[in-house]
Amino acid sequence: MVYRNFILSEICKPCLSFSICATYLTLSLRDNGIATPQDMAAFQNRTEETLASLTKQRTILNVRKKKRQALYDALADVEALAPAKALYENGLSGMEDEFARYMQAVRLLEQCGIPPEHLTKEKTEVYNQLADLNRQIRAERKKLALCREIQTASKQMEEDIRKTETRGKEVEHDEHRRR
Repeated sequence: MVYRNFILSEICKPCLSFSICATYLTLSLRDNGIATPQDMAAFQNRTEETLASLTKQRTILNVRKKKRQALYDALADVEALAPAKALYENGLSGMEDEFARYMQAVRLLEQCGIPPEHLTKEKTEVYNQLADLNRQIRAERKKLALCREIQTASKQMEEDIRKTETRGKEVEHDEHRRR
């Protein structure tokens, strides 16, 4: 009897892990409308295409940001060095370098011909769009990782099922022989 309970517990371990994995995979598959390996391949292809499109959009935004980076840096310098300019104008020594950087940033902004308010708004929009794209890219990468995990897990589950069925047949055979 003890031997039988031990064998049953050994057979049930893979079944329990299989049950948990099967529930997890079924929910993930059902959520994405995947019922066959072909559906999985189509879903993975769509996800890879979406990821490629998002990556392309991010590259375009990064190029746009890089073209304006000097202006964005000048905006930040003007804002950050305004107190140093005021101190320099009040006669405080040691602020010459900061004042020079401030004036260089002001000249750059004046030469570009774009109002600082417009540049600030543009900078905010570009950075927000990049953040949104990065979130979407992470989500798509998680989907791809889940696809790979499901494919790996399904192979492992098939192997576990075969092992469990073989063990079950061995136990039945041993029980039949004992009687």
